[in-house]
Amino acid sequence: MRKNRIFLVFSVVIFGTLSVWSQSLIAAEATANPDSLRTHETSISVTESKRLFSTSVGQRFFEIAYELADSEDVKGPEAEQAIVFLSAAVELGFSDDHIRPLLIRILCRYPERNYSRQVLHLLIDYVDESADLEVARTAIRYLLERLDSREAREELLKGLLKDMGNKNNILGSEIVTSLGFLMAEKTDLEAAKFYLTQGYKGNRYNKVAFAKLVELMPEEIGPTIYLEQLRFALHENPSNIETALDLAQYAERLGLYDTAVGVYEYSADLFAYLYPFEPLSARIYLPWAISSYNTESNRHKCLQIARRVRKDGRFDLLLEAIAGKAAIKNGQADQATEIFQNAEEQAERLLMEGPKAGDEYPEKSYQPRVGAKEFAWFYCFALPDVDKALSWANKAYSSEPNSASAAGILAYSLVMNGQIEWAKPLISNYRRNQIGDLTLAQIQLSQGQELMAIETLKSVIAKDPGSLAAEQAKEILAEQGEEYIPPIDPNIILAAMKQRFAQMFAPKFVSPDEMISVALNIRGNKFPYGSKFSGVVAITNHSSEPLVISDDGLFKGVIRIDADISGDLTRQISNLVFVKIRTHLLIEPGRSMLIPVRLVTGELRQMLLTYPQASLDIEFTLYIDPITTDEGITNRLTSIKPTKLKVIRPCIKVTSKYLQNRFNSISTGHYEQKVKTAQLFTSLLKEQYAMSGRKPPYKFTYADWMPGLLRSALLHESGLLRNPDDGEWIVKAHTMTEMISLPLNHELISAVSDNLNNPKWPVRMMAVYLMATTPDSKFVNVLNWTVKHDSNKLVRNMAIALGATERTYLGPLNPPGQVESGKALPKNVNEK
Repeated sequence: MRKNRIFLVFSVVIFGTLSVWSQSLIAAEATANPDSLRTHETSISVTESKRLFSTSVGQRFFEIAYELADSEDVKGPEAEQAIVFLSAAVELGFSDDHIRPLLIRILCRYPERNYSRQVLHLLIDYVDESADLEVARTAIRYLLERLDSREAREELLKGLLKDMGNKNNILGSEIVTSLGFLMAEKTDLEAAKFYLTQGYKGNRYNKVAFAKLVELMPEEIGPTIYLEQLRFALHENPSNIETALDLAQYAERLGLYDTAVGVYEYSADLFAYLYPFEPLSARIYLPWAISSYNTESNRHKCLQIARRVRKDGRFDLLLEAIAGKAAIKNGQADQATEIFQNAEEQAERLLMEGPKAGDEYPEKSYQPRVGAKEFAWFYCFALPDVDKALSWANKAYSSEPNSASAAGILAYSLVMNGQIEWAKPLISNYRRNQIGDLTLAQIQLSQGQELMAIETLKSVIAKDPGSLAAEQAKEILAEQGEEYIPPIDPNIILAAMKQRFAQMFAPKFVSPDEMISVALNIRGNKFPYGSKFSGVVAITNHSSEPLVISDDGLFKGVIRIDADISGDLTRQISNLVFVKIRTHLLIEPGRSMLIPVRLVTGELRQMLLTYPQASLDIEFTLYIDPITTDEGITNRLTSIKPTKLKVIRPCIKVTSKYLQNRFNSISTGHYEQKVKTAQLFTSLLKEQYAMSGRKPPYKFTYADWMPGLLRSALLHESGLLRNPDDGEWIVKAHTMTEMISLPLNHELISAVSDNLNNPKWPVRMMAVYLMATTPDSKFVNVLNWTVKHDSNKLVRNMAIALGATERTYLGPLNPPGQVESGKALPKNVNEK
């Protein structure tokens, strides 16, 4: 029922499209009225009172439209011709899911006309949960660009939201987000917040809506929502290391140390995948170790991380300090002693060698500095030693007298030594930091200011809860009988995340080649001449997380297929298929997205039909998100290799008996046999033309009688083009569609022109098209007459699209400012 309803509605829309298009054409006097055509006007009108049906002719018209429109730089005339062919296909009863999106693309790429009314109606009828979002976005952008006021755009968006918001959640989210931005422009902030909130709720991957919400209401967005958004961002692009680190750092800041450990580990694995020849960056391993230190179950990883860094031939005093402290907490005192001793020796050696030690490392792999300040910190917090701490702190302060961090370390070491009075001026004269505040708290305690000291200690912890300085502050706070309670309970946030995400919140790294598999499937591998075959691209998600298809995602949805032809002829066809697919936002774990692709099209179809006696091997190469490198075209995800698939098109064996039997089928066979004969004979004529004046590169059967037989099949009074039987219109229409690229001599032109008088409109339309597209054709007088006198609107519109100077006003089918569904457009939708 739904398909029938869609078909009927679309039929009305198409003709509405053509009527409004015709309104914009300028009426003019015909330059000629051929008498040979005028005599048939009455009989044509009577004959066409009954609607014609032929899905096979309709399909060929759709294929011609697809060929015309399958180019980003399609020009106005070709776009008009494609529109007429699509309209004709629907009128003949052909139904295909690709008609609406193709027509929307054509209309939106055609700047010379304003098709807002038609695009709107097509869009509303096209959108459902499986609609291609790229097509829908193109249509909405086209409609908005033709409105010149904020009020009109608001009215349009609200109408779209009402008509389509529930049909496709992702598109509904984008529409309501656009409304939110419009409300923000009007400074109606409450309405903007409402719409943007709905946009984010409708699609948690809607980063645009979330970013605007953060801008408008930062205080109202809690840490749970921030954390959730970061997790969805990593879903969308699991290979973005900056997103992974943002998530890990935010989890660490919230005190979700176990979660942070998992995400930092993911980041480390991702770094190794992205930069296989670089040592792990300190901005990953240091917070990873600190987060591990603050957990019971992962504390042992501190030692593993330190070993990993040492294995790369690197040394980090802070990391060694964390590893030694972790060993003590784990009850491994001997190992802790060994770590600290080795760290002291290595640090002193590096200090003597100077800064040149880190020069060999790339910038991304930052070699930590070892200096007096680092030594002082080590003896203050990792391996407390009062004398060494003070000695190194004095050296650090002497070399950096303006450094607040050096002053803070010196003040802390003075307090360790009981020299509180010397520490006070260092605290008061520099910008406060965590160690400086820890020093201040101890001074306050020494002066009996317990309450002030407790508040100061809490602020110390809040600055960086996972640091060793914060750990010291917690111990002092506990001695005062107090406990630090974080402002946000990590357990509540963790519970919310577990409820939101069914899988583990912290992801496990899976390389793209293990996550995604790509296949091009064709049913069969050997296809005789005239066979139609298509393919299906299968994108399968093997990971435990959704695969998001977006411009920012791991897979952007771009499909490219090239064809490499070998055998009797060689040719390379680039971009045989090039499409951007957005019919799905997600591919769920363990599921596949199937993308049908039309392979026998364009240059490949032309070659297959022009050389029927050639044996051809066709190797298809499938790329996803293709990029160009020095080595050529490859996938953007280079670990996923382009997919190849080979098929064979064997040659036909041409004999006199075979051709005679096919010739005889013209008078005795079913119309399907006649259509196949028409395709074969036109192909053989094309092949003879292509081989004339050159040595055939393959076994090419030819005899002097063959051209006469082939042309006779077209030219004879009972042949494919001239059979007077009323029921032969389907064969005639098919025959002329196959003649599109065939050079026409005088006899063929005469046979085609006879069909300008045919009582069936599809035949007349193809005759008009074929004659007008013949090189050096001087056909404008007939086109003008057709526009003025032909009884069928499609034929008249084809003549206009082909360049008639006569442009008769055909009249509207819809009331002004309204579409068939009764939905009013914004008043100025056609003004721009």
